[in-house]
Amino acid sequence: MKKCIAVFGAALVLALSAAAQDWPRYETFLGYTYVRANSATNIPAFNANGGSGQFVFDFNKWFGGVVDLGAVHNGDIHNIHLDTTVANFLAGPRFAMRNRSRFTPYIQALFGGAYGTTSIPVSAAPLVTGVGDADAIPRGASLRFVRQQADFAMTAGGGLDIRITHHVTFRPFQVEYFLTHLHNYRTLSDDSQNNLRCSTGFDFTWGGEEPTPAPQPPVTKTCPDGSTVPAGAVCPKHNLTLSLGANPTELCPGDVAQVNAAVTGGGKNQLNFHWTVNGQPVSQEPSFVFGSAGREPGAYRVGLSVDGASFNPASAETMITIREYRPPTGTAQANPAEIYAGEKSALTASCQGDCGGPIQTPTFTASEGSVQGDQFDSTGVQFDPTNKAEQRKTVTITARCSDNRSAGTATTTVTVIKKAEIAAIRLPDVLFSDNNARVNNCGKRILLEELRGYFEKDPSGTVVLVGHSSDDETAANLDMQRALNSAAVITAGTGVCLSIPQSQVLVNATGTNQNGVSFEPGLCGTSVSGGASGMRRVEVWFIPAGGQPPSYQNASTLPVSGLGCPK
Repeated sequence: MKKCIAVFGAALVLALSAAAQDWPRYETFLGYTYVRANSATNIPAFNANGGSGQFVFDFNKWFGGVVDLGAVHNGDIHNIHLDTTVANFLAGPRFAMRNRSRFTPYIQALFGGAYGTTSIPVSAAPLVTGVGDADAIPRGASLRFVRQQADFAMTAGGGLDIRITHHVTFRPFQVEYFLTHLHNYRTLSDDSQNNLRCSTGFDFTWGGEEPTPAPQPPVTKTCPDGSTVPAGAVCPKHNLTLSLGANPTELCPGDVAQVNAAVTGGGKNQLNFHWTVNGQPVSQEPSFVFGSAGREPGAYRVGLSVDGASFNPASAETMITIREYRPPTGTAQANPAEIYAGEKSALTASCQGDCGGPIQTPTFTASEGSVQGDQFDSTGVQFDPTNKAEQRKTVTITARCSDNRSAGTATTTVTVIKKAEIAAIRLPDVLFSDNNARVNNCGKRILLEELRGYFEKDPSGTVVLVGHSSDDETAANLDMQRALNSAAVITAGTGVCLSIPQSQVLVNATGTNQNGVSFEPGLCGTSVSGGASGMRRVEVWFIPAGGQPPSYQNASTLPVSGLGCPK
C-alpha cells in the first residue's frame, strides 16, 4: 500500500497539468496488485503482492468490456512456511463516468475463475524398502506437500483514472471486493474466501478521435469595478448601489426622522450628495434630517442622487408620512344597560386618538346615582314615593378620555327600574267566641277554601296572620293562641288541614290594639256569640310573590307543629 501511495502522489502532479481529452476506444492496464486474503480455514488472514493486467474495449463513452489477468504471491504465511500463489482470469462490464475533466471514476463487476497453488515443507522419515539396509529416502531429505486447484472467482468495485496525456493515464487506485471459491486445505470442502484487492498502475489508451482544440480566448483586462474589457478599451465608470432608510417613517407634528444613505461601490469622500423633498433641493450632506415643523400633514417623497468623477450616477427614494393630530374620541358602554333600583352596572369605554401621546384610563361620571371606579351604583337614584306603579329613570354616564394635549368624552345611558309595589290581599277575618281560641267552621272555610285558592295560584306567596283580643276577655294570650291555631289549620298537612310551608307563614299578636285595621267579618259575622266580636279576630292577609312582607315572626320558629290539625 505504501508503494501505491508513493506512485499515486508522483503521477497526480503530472495529471493535474495535462489537458482534458476525449474517450479512447482501447485501453491496456499494467500495474501492481495487493490482496488482503481472508482464508476460510484456520490459516490466519494474510497479505499477498503481485501484478495484474487489463484489456478494455470501450463501446461508447461510458460502457466498456474488461478482461483482467493477474496473480499474487506470499511465500511464508505467518511463519508456517505456506507458499501460496493465486492467479485470476476474469471478464465483465465497466461503467465509466467521463466528462470534460481529466478525472474518470468507474465501477465494474468481473466474473471468471481463480487458480490457487499452495505448498508446505514436510519432514521425510527414512523409507525402508526391505532390500538390504539402504533407505529409499535418505534421512534429512527436504520435501514439500503441494496442493493445486481452480474454481469460481469474481470482483466488484471501482477506481479512478487520471489522464496525463492522450495515450497515458494514471490509475491511483482500484479497490474491489474479491471473492474466491477454493477448497479448505484440511477438510477439502467447498469454501468461500472474502478478500480485498487493490491495484495501482498506468493505463495505455489508443483509438478514438482527438479532441477539438479549445478556441483561444481574446486578450482582455479586468477593470477596477470587476468588469472585463478588451485590452485596448477604456474601463467603464464604477457602478454605485444606493438605498435609503428613514427612522421613523411616520411622524406626528413636531417630530423629526433621520434619513441615512447606504452606498456601496465608492467612498463618501469621493461622491456628491443631492437631497430633495418632493423634488425640491434641501441638502448636500451625506445624511439628512427630515423635520415635520412647518409642513402640513401628508406623504413626502425624500430623494437622493449620488455621482462622482469616476462613478455612474445612482438615485433612490423613500417615503415619510406626517400624521394629523386627532383629539381623543371613543364610545362608552354600560353592562347591563337596564338595572333595578339598588343594583350596579359595569362601565367600559374605548378611546382613540393620534399624535397626542398615550391616552389615559377613562374616568366616569353619572347624572344621578354614584360611580366607584368603573361601577355605576343606582342606590341613590330618586323616584316618586307616591307612585306605587313601576317607574323608570334614564341616567346618563359620561366617560372622559385625555391625552397630553386635550380630552374628549363619550356617553351612554343606564335605565334604572323601580319595581311596582305589590299590594297585600285582605281576606275576611277569622272570628272567635268570647274567651275562646278555637277556629270554628266558618273560620276554617276562610282558611281552607278562600286562602287555599290564592296559594295554589301563587305557591311562592306569603300568609300573614295577626291575632287580636277584646279588653273584656279574661283568658291570657288569646291573641297569640288564636293566631297559632289559625296557622296550624293551614300548615299541619294532615286531615282537612293544608300543608303550606311554615316558612311562608308569618304570625303576630297585638292584643286589643287594632292598628287601624278595619273589621272584615265577611259571612262569618253571625258565626260567634257575645259582644265586641270585631276585636275577637285574626286578620288574614296573602302577599303575592315579590311583595314586601312585614317583619313578623315566622311560624317555623313558633310552637305551631305541636298543635296538629285543630278540630
